[in-house]
Amino acid sequence: MQTAQRLAAVPAPLALSFDMPAVEQWARFSSDRNPIHFDLAHARAAGLDALIVHGMLAMMPMKVAAAQAVAPDGWMKFRTLLRNPIAHDRDVVFTTKPAAGGIAFRLLDTAGKLEHFRGTYGRVGDPAGQLQGDTPRGKPLERAQIDRFFATYPHVRERWIALDAVVFSEFMRARLHVLERLAHAHMMRLSGGAPASRVVVQSSHTVTFDAAFFDAPRAADQWDNLTHALLTPELLASGNQIGGVVALPVLCAGRLVMLVEVGLVARFDTELSN
Repeated sequence: MQTAQRLAAVPAPLALSFDMPAVEQWARFSSDRNPIHFDLAHARAAGLDALIVHGMLAMMPMKVAAAQAVAPDGWMKFRTLLRNPIAHDRDVVFTTKPAAGGIAFRLLDTAGKLEHFRGTYGRVGDPAGQLQGDTPRGKPLERAQIDRFFATYPHVRERWIALDAVVFSEFMRARLHVLERLAHAHMMRLSGGAPASRVVVQSSHTVTFDAAFFDAPRAADQWDNLTHALLTPELLASGNQIGGVVALPVLCAGRLVMLVEVGLVARFDTELSN
């Protein structure tokens, strides 16, 4: 169970809101320009009634609060489910409570009725066992991207949050198309025809990291040796949706130091044949 030594403090409820400049700032950094964040017609076509905030942007202050609440010790995991989207300029409240190994949290509307996010943050075991077989040869992570994150978000001090953001942005910029092609081909096989337009949304986010690596003074120099890979996800279909979890392991000189797992759902405008 949670120990007093590991739990630094339970954060007070945190009021949050995200306007268009904040959304645009994240889009410039991450290359995530999904039109549901900027174009109301696209948002409505996706079944939404307003422009919505990037999930990763909304997570950032939640990660900072969680990191301040739970002292890092060994392997740490931040895991959240994106339950309902957050509209631009909509007030939301981040709340926490003690849980085994750390804290549990929720992001709610101000009335406390609509749940936008829920998740946990705390200590876990080494995730290396989750990686089946050999990890593919990774691509180098540019140190300049990490520096750019801190220049864009100088209030964030935790290096694991910065690296998580960089890995996610690299996936969006250079590798999202891999998953989109897989999902499109899978939907064509299921529907018996060419699917129409699609909307890709994030459904979950998990980042597991070695706190010792990020706390070590030498870690900053070791970041020049970081690589990251993409493990091909297993896709599951339900109706006109196809989802999967993309695993993005990050290694330093061949040793796993972080595992980012992004849950994505591709929604297609098509009718499946029986």
